[in-house]
Amino acid sequence: MWYIIFSIFTVIISLFLIDRKKLKVLIPAYLLSSVIGFSLDVIFDFTLKCYYYTDAHIPNGVLSFLMETFIGPPYGMIFIQYMPKGKIRYIIYMAAWILFLTAVEAVFHINGLLIYNRWNYFFSVITYIFTLLAITAQYKYLFKE
Repeated sequence: MWYIIFSIFTVIISLFLIDRKKLKVLIPAYLLSSVIGFSLDVIFDFTLKCYYYTDAHIPNGVLSFLMETFIGPPYGMIFIQYMPKGKIRYIIYMAAWILFLTAVEAVFHINGLLIYNRWNYFFSVITYIFTLLAITAQYKYLFKE
């Protein structure tokens, strides 16, 4: 149930924070975030069992779908929406996003909604760095900035 509530919350927040006129720029970030999230879940959740999502009433596969469709990707859109120019500002911005995403994950983990088997926050930070760099590279490639 918490995943559904957080999914609705995230979608509402992103509707307020993104500029709908820039959807041409933001949709690719959403799609890439979703593809990376689903790929990582297939590898590390379903195949290697490094972690799994848990909720008494919702199967793990549905929880993964909620995470990688309604919770993670909107943050990718917000990341691109407010991405600063300049290397130093970008590095600080990216570090702040990595801390934020890790904090969100920690809330899920501490409350027993995300169970670690062979996973830890360090691995999450690595995946967040990879994902944010991939979204940035895609944005720069598609929109030649």
